[in-house]
Amino acid sequence: MDCPRCGGAHLIRRGFKSGFQRYSCQRCLRYFTDRPPRFSEQTKALAIQMYLNGMGIRAIGRVLQASPAGVLKWIRKEHAALELRLVQQAKPAGVAAPDTIEMDEIYTYVQKNSSVS
Repeated sequence: MDCPRCGGAHLIRRGFKSGFQRYSCQRCLRYFTDRPPRFSEQTKALAIQMYLNGMGIRAIGRVLQASPAGVLKWIRKEHAALELRLVQQAKPAGVAAPDTIEMDEIYTYVQKNSSVS
């Protein structure tokens, strides 16, 4: 077993937490347990697909029985990984990447003043 943060192999057992062995990493001083993740990578990928197809975060949480905060965390993590891949595949240095502009359309109606002087 290695540290999830730094990958260090020098771990010290530090008791139990909720029935799972707790460890302390000597390199980064992080505490962690050896319990398996609650949701599989397949479930997280399904949540991302649901989000991309227009399903709301709370609805995804209800379907997958996960918290909306957890679903949002999965979406943000996938977004960061996608941005990293795009940066790595970007054009050569010296060529500026285009800026992203988002615009909302606002329609207004102003009634013509029909008062006669």
